[in-house]
Amino acid sequence: MAFEMGEETRQVPGTWDISTYRYKIEGRGLNLLTEAMKEGKIRGVRCHECGTVYVPGPTFCRKCFIDIDEVVEVKDTGEVVSYAVEMSNMRGEPLDEKRITAMIKLDGSDTWIVGTITDIDWEDVEVGMKVKSVWVDEPAGKLNDIDHFEPL
Repeated sequence: MAFEMGEETRQVPGTWDISTYRYKIEGRGLNLLTEAMKEGKIRGVRCHECGTVYVPGPTFCRKCFIDIDEVVEVKDTGEVVSYAVEMSNMRGEPLDEKRITAMIKLDGSDTWIVGTITDIDWEDVEVGMKVKSVWVDEPAGKLNDIDHFEPL
């Protein structure tokens, strides 16, 4: 089904005051993930009630609404659950090489992470495609320790 734009684009001036919102950033799961990445591993947290594995791990299960803290290791392989092909930069200028950004559900995890897929033509990418993490030479405990993903 093709998406068609309307005859005109309307802009509505205004502001959105976000100062009244309260945000909670769960650093424990992110710290667990980045510490494991120093060793070239990926760790998350599993719910002891329903078995859901989260990467990065929150402090509570989003299905059971209970506190969770069982640390588990997941694989650095996974499956593409969604993807986008970037053909231009933010200014609309064409990219020399198209960039594939994907949501990837790692094997052993029930959630997904975002990464770039390389070594494949953008027209050959598919939902369900198996991919493998390609790590930087010297992981430092940063989210970009996984340089990209490549097809298996």
